[in-house]
Amino acid sequence: MKEFFEQIKEKVEEIKNSPGTIFGLVFPYFLVIGLIMGLYFVSNIEFISRQKVQPVLLDTVKVLDLTTQESKLIPPVDLNQIKTASAELLAEGENLYKINCASCHGETGAGGGPASVGMNPAPRNFTSKDGWKNGTKLSGIYTTLKEGITGSSMIAYDFLKPQEKFAIAHYIRKNFIPEPDIDTDDDLRSLDALYNLSAGTFVPAQIPVAAAEQIKLNESNNENQVYLKIFNKLNENSNKGNVESYLLNKKAALMLLVKDSNWRQSPGNLKNLAVKNLENNIFSPKIAIADEKELSQLHSNLLSIVN
Repeated sequence: MKEFFEQIKEKVEEIKNSPGTIFGLVFPYFLVIGLIMGLYFVSNIEFISRQKVQPVLLDTVKVLDLTTQESKLIPPVDLNQIKTASAELLAEGENLYKINCASCHGETGAGGGPASVGMNPAPRNFTSKDGWKNGTKLSGIYTTLKEGITGSSMIAYDFLKPQEKFAIAHYIRKNFIPEPDIDTDDDLRSLDALYNLSAGTFVPAQIPVAAAEQIKLNESNNENQVYLKIFNKLNENSNKGNVESYLLNKKAALMLLVKDSNWRQSPGNLKNLAVKNLENNIFSPKIAIADEKELSQLHSNLLSIVN
């Protein structure tokens, strides 16, 4: 019996000193466990893959239209003066920075403002000169303020006047950026040519698309009403034979005469308008060879109908 236990002890020591033997003994058990788990997964794959959380479906889609904006003239700037950081520009820049920039870039310009939480990438740290997309020159910062930076939370500050954007740029360069790069005359000339700074810019008025469509619809309705009124007068006019013989497309001709008032001034202007539209088959080609008397009579008859 003692020899038997001695043999067992020697066998255990042999196994302990041989990792391969241990793996060989344990591996079948792991294989069986793996097969059981695999069979369970396959048998329940439909249940496991089923989406338990109901998706959130928006029942409405909000479409934003253009806003109403009055036309405006963006005043020109003198780059020879505005390229220098005057006390007035720095004071204006400080006020504008606190209103528009500090919430993201922080009061000290190092980033981490209260509105920067969750932004990726994070707002720029102005105190570091690394990674500036448009550089630290005055022209580069102006470009960033003008156009924004795609793929980031930096929007275009196009609602600010050019002078205001220069004021912010000067304030950032003066107070936060260590040794900012200096613009050459060519840099400023290129900036002027790109944004037409020294000449100023006229921004046309803007109205919502829905309002524009309604205006167009109203105009169309008014034109149709005018056309119907003129069409009825033509049918009632005793001289309609003289008129209708010159109109191949009565509706198109009357609508054209309503829109273009220049023909009213003389029979010659009427003839010019008709000849320009001969290829559209609106007027009869005989109007091009009508004598002065016939043309004058046609002009008079049309005036009595259209007016």
